[in-house]
Amino acid sequence: MSDVFSNLDPRLAAALDSKGWKPTPVQVATLPELCDGGDRIIVAPTGSGKTMSAVLPMLNRCLVEEWKPLSILYITPLRALNRDVDRRLNEITEAVGLKVGLRHGDTKQSERSRQVRNPPDLLVTTPETFQLMFTGKNLRELLKRVQAVIIDEVHDLAASERGWQLSVGLERMEALSGHPVQRIGLSATVGNPDEVAQWLSPKKGKALLTTGNRTTDLSVECAQTLPEDEIGALELSIQPRAHASFRRMVEILRTEPPCLVFVNSRSDAETIASRLQSMAPDVDIGVHHGSLAAETRREMEDKLRSGELAGLVCTSSLELGIDVGKIRRILQIKSPRSVDRMLQRVGRADHRLDGIGKGHLLSWDTDDLAESAVVGRRAMLGHIESIEWRNRPLSVAANQLVLMAHSMNAVSIDEATDILAKVSQFEGWQRVDTESLLRVLADGWILRFTPDPSEVPWYRWPKAVYTVAMEEALNKGHPLPEERPLFSLPDEEVPDSFKNRDVDVPLPFKAGWFSTAGRTRQWVTNHLSMIPDKQSYRVRDAVTRRSLGSVDEAFVLSLNDSGEDDDGSRRQFVMAGRTWLIIDADPEQSELLVAPVSDKAEAPRWVGELPPVPKAIGRDIGRLRQLIADDLKLFDNASNGEPDVLSIDTEGIFADRHSTLAEHPIDEEALGVMAESITAHVEATDYLPTDRLMTLERREDAIVINSCHGSRINEGLGHFLMAMATTKTGKWGRLVVEPTRIALQTGAVNPEEIQAWLMETPPDAIEGLLSVTLPNSRQVRWRFAQVAKTFGILRHGVDPRKINLQALLRKYRGTVVMEEVLSKLFHERMDVLGVRDVMRSIQSGNIQLKITASGPIGLSNHSSRDMLLPNWDNAQVRKQLKGRLTNERAVLCCLKCKAIRRFRVARYLEIDGIKSCLKCRGSMLACAPERMQSMLVDWVSSDDEKDQARMMKNASIVQSRGYEAVLSLMGRGIGEATAQRILRKVQRNNMEGLLETIHNAEIEYARTRRFWN
Repeated sequence: MSDVFSNLDPRLAAALDSKGWKPTPVQVATLPELCDGGDRIIVAPTGSGKTMSAVLPMLNRCLVEEWKPLSILYITPLRALNRDVDRRLNEITEAVGLKVGLRHGDTKQSERSRQVRNPPDLLVTTPETFQLMFTGKNLRELLKRVQAVIIDEVHDLAASERGWQLSVGLERMEALSGHPVQRIGLSATVGNPDEVAQWLSPKKGKALLTTGNRTTDLSVECAQTLPEDEIGALELSIQPRAHASFRRMVEILRTEPPCLVFVNSRSDAETIASRLQSMAPDVDIGVHHGSLAAETRREMEDKLRSGELAGLVCTSSLELGIDVGKIRRILQIKSPRSVDRMLQRVGRADHRLDGIGKGHLLSWDTDDLAESAVVGRRAMLGHIESIEWRNRPLSVAANQLVLMAHSMNAVSIDEATDILAKVSQFEGWQRVDTESLLRVLADGWILRFTPDPSEVPWYRWPKAVYTVAMEEALNKGHPLPEERPLFSLPDEEVPDSFKNRDVDVPLPFKAGWFSTAGRTRQWVTNHLSMIPDKQSYRVRDAVTRRSLGSVDEAFVLSLNDSGEDDDGSRRQFVMAGRTWLIIDADPEQSELLVAPVSDKAEAPRWVGELPPVPKAIGRDIGRLRQLIADDLKLFDNASNGEPDVLSIDTEGIFADRHSTLAEHPIDEEALGVMAESITAHVEATDYLPTDRLMTLERREDAIVINSCHGSRINEGLGHFLMAMATTKTGKWGRLVVEPTRIALQTGAVNPEEIQAWLMETPPDAIEGLLSVTLPNSRQVRWRFAQVAKTFGILRHGVDPRKINLQALLRKYRGTVVMEEVLSKLFHERMDVLGVRDVMRSIQSGNIQLKITASGPIGLSNHSSRDMLLPNWDNAQVRKQLKGRLTNERAVLCCLKCKAIRRFRVARYLEIDGIKSCLKCRGSMLACAPERMQSMLVDWVSSDDEKDQARMMKNASIVQSRGYEAVLSLMGRGIGEATAQRILRKVQRNNMEGLLETIHNAEIEYARTRRFWN
């Protein structure tokens, strides 16, 4: 038996020996320090035995130190990880007489009650369930016993509000128990382990890094096109290179099953699965993403594990360590956008000790190939991006203040301040900060805020405060009454015996408290989690009337009420694998009406909030371009415009100058595609944008700034330049930001002015300038809605579009609420400090700025078209519309005898005598959809002259044009007047023209319906 296991408790050592378990290198390196009680994060490759390297020392301590039940918490970010961890831990804990429990949102009430009566020694749970455990009296008593917490996938939690909430929860637990709790974090991908260790445990945290023998083997591929790809591309309406990549995917799935196929969006997952299935019906392929029901996702995981599927097309839903069995290879379609995401994904392949994570990054356009090549190089070298978190996340602080009050009824302001101040992200937190949040929460009746106890009569104190007062009074020999006047009793009716008595404020609460209020419980029900509380909006096709899916308020609040973008153009976006145009976004309706876009439409403009590409990746793309240009000897006799002699790079913003072209795992075809683009750009412009050279291009519809500095810096630069352009022109244009370029679509601004703004604006003024201009942008609206819900300003479930958000934005400008909104925006989308550093480098000459002609690199080729199913062309739209109209049930009402006749529109031409009344043989018959039958009868029977005239017009067009008139009247929002106009425009028997005119009339109605009386 290995020495490291022999040092464990004999019972545990014997159990491990009987099962034949041998320690992995990770366990050999980490067990001694963890057994000694150290707070550590373990960074080790996937499949290296990380989980057991944390669990075994805790089981050992539990046995040796005779910890009471519920002494160990194992916290994982996903419920699916809960199931996997539980499955693995049971085997070893049962062997030593310990118990494992599982508790999350789906745990049955009977099991929860059993856990309280007979608690397990180790409880596997989620961050949200951990927060909920503070609210039960019996569970709080059990939390006092916790001696150690293991946090799985710590990189995922350290970077999100869920993890920040958890870090405050750990401090609350230590304050509750009165003893320190050992903290252990687990991850395979942390770029700044020492900082994350300090985040987890500010005073005692250290990182334990073990590499293991696992290797990563990545290749960036652009499949060579064959004649069959030219034919297949025409059938699928995609580029031949894209078809070649899909063909390559099918080859890998056939020869190396099972594989995980990772994509960056849910829409891409559905589309690619559909394409692969149509190209290879013999290959079984599944889909796995967050929009699918949990049961469907579990079914797909089980099928992959059992070998029924050759491949599973998935999003980040399978990134973390969910057990899906033995995976041979990982396919990544287009760039994964960051190194940690790539390593997490390729870590699913050959998931074992000493495994080789094999991954194919398949791309077919220049931008994605460059991004993938850089990510692949950094992943194979282990150069992972640093995890970043926000200091003073006020939403988290507000959340925890409410949950403290909900758990304890009343909490001392100073005690809450002390708990927050011990968390690394809230370093320097003071009472004044706590009070500023409590005031806003008290305004919304989420909490009661009592900074001065003398202002509240003792008989109105919260129960928790009065209980402590009773204990103190009893100890002094002056017992207080058990009963107090009801809170509902008006002050004037309170007996004088209570009013005339003085009671000392209990010592813990002398400096004030906050307590539960009328809306506390409701708030906790809706806002326990830091996962954003987003309103969903149904998306409905105006042609077929089918529901396509839903979008969240981030999408909707960035539109105006007519469904338009900032520049007044109608937004196009992708859903269900196709492109749609918004025709109405009525605030009074919880839905968007959309129309299908024809094949010739431009690529959709809305890309959503994709994960940003880090600045290091953007800069390495610039460096790769220069390496390729040098290899091609494009600048033999001239400089690329980069500075000859660099002054000291005080901002540390340049890419690694020692990187070589050979380090990038890119195949010949992909390299050729990139070389072709770079050569064409240099020939057109004489320059090549890199990490040390930014170029400005004037194009017909925009000014393009080629800037290799990643998504968040470019987003900040773009908003700064847009604010300057708006100040000059008085109009807000369109801004399109990508990791290596910024496109400004705004009139009356030239590249020389942009160059001047970048050269002359003081870099330190950028944050202040953006803080002033951004509150007016739609970028802020949905983040304000999120923060406002947390602070109780907006109620859960209220549609933010029905609220005057602009008025609220004005009201809270300059408060902690707007401070938090901008802090979230800057952290998630804009690196303001990075923008400052880039501008300093421009002004110092470290980054050159050149105005050039336009070249191919300035054109975005991140085309989404290849990832979409073909859009409906006009003929298909008309076919869908005809199908819906002919399937309608219609009703005819005789103007003479009021007799009714019902029929399906598709059968109109087959029915004998359809043009006359069955009862009186009259020929004047008014028509309407069957759902409007009662209204039609009322109109035909009406004495009102306007109604009579309308019905006469209706019957006249039915008598004159028959089937064509009936078809027109089935259209949404098409009455007799509109139908008459349609039939005047379209000649008889021109069915294509009729359907097109009906379609246009329906869209016009959908767009204007809310303005009708």
